[in-house]
Order: sequence, then structure tokens, then C-alpha cells
Amino acid sequence: MDPRLMIGPQGPQLGGGIAPGRIQKNSGQQAGISFNDLFNNALSTPQTNQIRISAHAQKRLEERNITMSSELENSLNLALKELSAKGARDSLVLTDQGAFLMNVPNRTMVTAMGLDEMRDGIVTNIDSVSMKYR
Repeated sequence: MDPRLMIGPQGPQLGGGIAPGRIQKNSGQQAGISFNDLFNNALSTPQTNQIRISAHAQKRLEERNITMSSELENSLNLALKELSAKGARDSLVLTDQGAFLMNVPNRTMVTAMGLDEMRDGIVTNIDSVSMKYR
């Protein structure tokens, strides 16, 4: 049998002596960061204030001439922070610029509507509403 296919003491040694779960850096720096450490660090890092905009929401923003200004972004960030603290999941955020359906845990804008569309509209599948008028 080909020795490359053999496992155990008869086969060639693989891995070059690196302990399982450790990353070896080629830059000469000391190895020692495990995948588990990196993964836990990524999970514990606080989320940024970045709001994701779905493709559908981006299309609606363009169709309805809603500009994502810094003022609007600040209002949405504040609403997401408050809604997250209350355990909200899918929320309608009303601002001077429009109405925005937001997925709170993912910090994602799902869709956007102009205020004139909201006058006759019905919004379903939400668990909360936040009003941010200035």
C-alpha cells in the first residue's frame, strides 16, 4: 500500500508538530492564538453602529427619493439601540423622512416607505414601533 494513504505509526507524520487548535504564524511571531479564542473574541466584540440595508430596502429608498442622511442614520441608530434594549425583533421606525421596517437583532433595514404611503398603509408582522420625530 502507498505510505501516503496509511494512517497511524506506519504512515508519514502530518501536521509538522503543531498542537491541534493552534495557529502557526509564518511572520516569526509566537504562535498561540486558538480558533476558539478568535471565535469568542468575535462574539464578544460589540456590534458597530453600522445599519445594513437590504437590497429591497435600497430599491425602495431610491424609488421614494429617501436620502440616507447622517441625521436619519442617527435617528435609526438611536431607535435600534432603544428597541434592542426592550427585546424588540421586527420594528417600524417612524421619522420625519419616512417609515422604516427594521430587523433589530441584525440591525437591518428591511423596507422603507414615504410618510404619504403610511397614511393609508397597514404594517403587519412587527412587534414594536418607535417614533423619532425632530
